[in-house]
Amino acid sequence: MHKRDPSQQMQEDHFVELLAKHEVEVRGFIRASLPSSHDVAEVMQNVSLVAWNKFGLLKDADDSFAKWVCVIARFEIMKFRRGLARDRFVLDEDLVKQMCDEGEREVSSRVDEIRQLEFCLERLPKDRKEIVLAAYRPGVSIKELAHRCGKNPDALYQLLRRIRQQLETCVLRQLKRMGEANA
Repeated sequence: MHKRDPSQQMQEDHFVELLAKHEVEVRGFIRASLPSSHDVAEVMQNVSLVAWNKFGLLKDADDSFAKWVCVIARFEIMKFRRGLARDRFVLDEDLVKQMCDEGEREVSSRVDEIRQLEFCLERLPKDRKEIVLAAYRPGVSIKELAHRCGKNPDALYQLLRRIRQQLETCVLRQLKRMGEANA
C-alpha cells in the first residue's frame, strides 16, 4: 500500500479548506457571466481542477486565494464561452471580460469586508462577541438565547441591533482606512 506524504496531505487539506471557504464567492463570480446553473457547475469544476493543479505556485494562499481563483475562473469562463461560440445567443467576449472585471472587483470588495468584520468582531468585548456569534448559529432561537443570557427577547433584539451597528461602524471605518492607505 502506498503511503501519502504528510506535507502533501497538509497541502491538500489547506487547498480544500480555502476552496470551501471561498466557493460561494467564486460561484457568484462565475454566475455573473454564465446563464445557467449547469454551466456554472461545469466551469466551477474546471476552475477547481486548474486551481488544484496550480496551487503549489501560489505564494500567499491565505490572503490571495479568492482573487487568484477568480483570475482562473475568468480564463475558464472565456474558454467555456469560446466552446459555446456556435450558439447565436453567446455574449460578446469584450462584454464577458467587462463582466469578469466587475465580478473581480466585487469579490475583492467582499473579501475585504469579511476580513474587516473578523477584525471588528475580535475587538468586541467577549460577552458581546459571544452573544452575536450565538445569535447567528443555526438552530438557535432568539427566545432560547435570551433565556440563556438572562434577558427578555425584546432586550436581546435591541442589544443585537446595537452590536450590529457597532460592527457596521467599525467595518466602514476600517474599509475607509484601507482605501486611504491604498490611495
